Amino acid sequence: MQDLSWLTARPIAHRGYHNKDAGILENTPSAVEAAIENNFAIEVDVQQTRDGQVLVFHDAHLERLTYGEGNVVNHDLAELRKLSMRGSSDPIWTLEELLELVGSKIPLIIEIKTLGLEAGQDDFIKTIAKILSDYKGPAAIKSFDQKMLRTMKQVAPQIPRGCISMTTLDENMRQHLTAHEIEKISWMVHMAGTDPHFVSFYVKDLPADGPSFLREFYGLPIMTWTVKTKEDRLTAAKYADQIVFEGFNPDKDPL
Repeated sequence: MQDLSWLTARPIAHRGYHNKDAGILENTPSAVEAAIENNFAIEVDVQQTRDGQVLVFHDAHLERLTYGEGNVVNHDLAELRKLSMRGSSDPIWTLEELLELVGSKIPLIIEIKTLGLEAGQDDFIKTIAKILSDYKGPAAIKSFDQKMLRTMKQVAPQIPRGCISMTTLDENMRQHLTAHEIEKISWMVHMAGTDPHFVSFYVKDLPADGPSFLREFYGLPIMTWTVKTKEDRLTAAKYADQIVFEGFNPDKDPL
């Protein structure tokens, strides 16, 4: 079994240690540099571009974070690099550039955003796997998408992978799911076959049957997101092994 003690050693800064008021936007080089300075692990997001590149970016759409328009996947990387970020001088960048900046200094958790395609995104996952296979530092991937996790398991089983889940479903989702399907999500049965190394679960939904079972009987560490309040921290301390935090400094701010 892999040694994943690094996964729970230091709190994980959500999308980097960002502070919009200080001009440090999420998922940017500045946010990553701030995390490195404070010795926090980081969680970042990656999106697929039209030409199959791995963009460090959270949203599927460009409008909130940049002065561009439309979906990330409808643009090539060269086009995206021409865009300016809103409220920041940071450039749009790639996973390779992120790894070069981090340089094994801190642990890295990469959430792979899905396009929800029926056929999956196998080529995209293979690209990520190849990039990470050459990286020497502590790094893991995670996703809501079962197909992505299964593909990663097949092409790069050595890369730690985590399944993301939650039981808080909006009304629209509940209208299209049966009670049995909702129960399957709670127990994380929908992730069968992914064989995760860890679980990433929504803090407001803890405690929950699925992660509790996996933690107790299989020893899987539970990472919980996004911890922002005192109540979140108390919940995480009781039911999880690691936090993905935002809006405070867990080393300095008391409970």
